[in-house]
Amino acid sequence: MGLLADKEGTTPEQKQYLGLPGAWALAFGCSVGWGSFVMPGTTFLPIAGPIGTAVGLSLGGFVMLLLAVNYHYLMNKYPDGGGTYTYTQKAFGYDQGFLSAWFLILTYIAIIWANATALPLIARTLFGNAFRFGYLYEIAGYSSIENVNVGWERT
Repeated sequence: MGLLADKEGTTPEQKQYLGLPGAWALAFGCSVGWGSFVMPGTTFLPIAGPIGTAVGLSLGGFVMLLLAVNYHYLMNKYPDGGGTYTYTQKAFGYDQGFLSAWFLILTYIAIIWANATALPLIARTLFGNAFRFGYLYEIAGYSSIENVNVGWERT
């Protein structure tokens, strides 16, 4: 079963785009950010150990599987486009669909900063100290070179 799934008897405009693995990948992408790849090695292992880390990651995977199964069910039940808006609008009405769509948009906008903090970490890993030169800024007598280049970390 691939990421794209075809159902017999569907018209081209009703073609199902995501199968269960694709829905799982969508749920995974919506549920995690940069921290899910960094924190197991830097935070979870030293604090919880290998077994605690495995249990935590397994529980997180189970939650993502639940989300994927629900999205897969909703995609089959409401094959027209619109995603979360369509699902909520068909189940609860226009007003709730409108609100759910806007709150989902606000949620995605609100987490941009959290995912953007990965860029300085990636740059530091790939380029080392190549971008760590010169005087960048001073606020209230506190001058910093590395805070702009590596996010919140001080070395």
